This record gives sequence, structure tokens and C-alpha cells, in this order.
Amino acid sequence: MPAEKKVLIVDDEVGVRHALIRGIRQKFNRQDIIVSITEASNGQEAIELANSTQPDLILMDIRMPIMNGLKACRLLRQDSKFAATKIIILTCEITEESEGLLSGADDYVIKPFDIKTLLIRIERGLFQASSNASQPMIDFHGLLSKQCFIDTCIGFEIARAQRYQHPLSFMMLRITPSNKAISDDSIQQYLVQLLMRRTSDKVINWDAKTFAVLLTETDATDATLLAKHLAKQLEHNTDFLRTFIGIGNLEDTLCDDLVGNAESSLRESIRTGNIVLNRLGVH
Repeated sequence: MPAEKKVLIVDDEVGVRHALIRGIRQKFNRQDIIVSITEASNGQEAIELANSTQPDLILMDIRMPIMNGLKACRLLRQDSKFAATKIIILTCEITEESEGLLSGADDYVIKPFDIKTLLIRIERGLFQASSNASQPMIDFHGLLSKQCFIDTCIGFEIARAQRYQHPLSFMMLRITPSNKAISDDSIQQYLVQLLMRRTSDKVINWDAKTFAVLLTETDATDATLLAKHLAKQLEHNTDFLRTFIGIGNLEDTLCDDLVGNAESSLRESIRTGNIVLNRLGVH
């Protein structure tokens, strides 16, 4: 009996859905494999169909009415039964690539797509096991994992900032709780509320008691002002004993190792007790 794979195509354009269906059927339906296909025209329909069909792979357009692809992707990734489902986002803008991957997608394809290239991505998604399928990209607080950030985000953001000559800063915070009774969950909840100022900023759970924020469109001056504001707020929170802040800024350094710069600045902050920008103390 032939093996069956299930694909869900989500796009509000009927012509796009039909072109994908034709390509998939021509490529994959053969004696030893059957690919069954379902269609949805928006994210809400996609979630309903995914729950009833349990697809192996979802092709998800981003810009759709009722519910867009980013929100649908995030909702699917919050449900453990879709942990093994591969999601490929379809986008008209390369600037949406990062948001799509951070919402939980495994891959992306830019529209208008080359059908042969997309079919290769589909084949990889259907028949190649993922080495990191069990690693969540975003936790229930909305924090990125360190590995996800390094794998899918930082390189893209640095390249984009350099290409368009936009400022980019990376802030790291080491939090020391005032007593051992304060849970990591409580710390995360508080910091998410404090750090998620803009939807474009990425908040990362770096390691035990260390958090980071990628500050898009933020120069050294604004990043320093934000650090001082955060330090003041954390200083008045009795749950926390000490806060150390290190900042790396892209345009004020000669290299693009933004993360290494911030990590060195954080180590200097821990040593001196000052906010540190590009390895130099801020007063």
C-alpha cells in the first residue's frame, strides 16, 4: 500500500493554489507515494483544516484576509500536535522573511516563485527529517530561544542593516534576583512586559538569568537611553538585586560581530557595575 503525505495549501489567490496543486501532483503522486492536498483561503480556515487533517506540510501565504499567515503560523506552533508539521511561508517581500521564520515557519519562498524551486523545498519538507524539530523557536512568553535567534535572525538583520545603512543595536541583561524563591517564570514574565516595546524588537532568552534584545532601527544613543531607563525601573523592583547591561552597536564598530560585542560589554558591565556600550562604560 503506498505511503500517504498530506499537504495543506493556504493562499487567498485561487490561481496560486491551483498552480501549486498541479505542480505537487505531477511531481509526487506515483506508485509508492500519494500526496493528498487540502486548500484554505485564510489563516483561520487553515487552523480548522489542520486540526481535522493533521498535515505533514503547510504552504502558508503571509498576506491574507481574516487571519494572516504569521498569526496562523504562531497559533499552530503553540499546539504541540503540530510540532512535526513543516511550514513553508510564501511572501512577496523579502523583509517579511525574518518575521515568518520567527513565527515558527521552517522555510520561506519569495513570490512570484519558481515552481521547480518550490517543489524542491516541498520535497525536503515532506521527506527529510528535521534535526531540530523538537526545539521550540518561541516559548509561551514570546521569548526566542538563543539557538533560534542565532540560526534564523541575527545574520539576516545585520545584512539588512548594512545594506540599507540602518542602525542596529543588541542589548544583553544579566538579572540577579533578590532571593532564590523568585522563579525563572516570574522573571521572564516581568522582562517580557518591560522589553517588548516594539513588535520589530526581538527578545531572547539567552541563558540562566540572562536576556537579550535586538533593537532594530536603534542607534547607540537611543540604545543607551533605553538601557538607563531599564536599569532605573529594575533598580526600583524589589524582586531584583542587581542588573548588568551590555550593548553592542553595529555602526559604531569596525566589525559585524554584534553578539560578541554585546557579550564582551556585558562581561565588562558585570566587572564594573556600569552600563557598557561597545566595551566602554557609560556614565
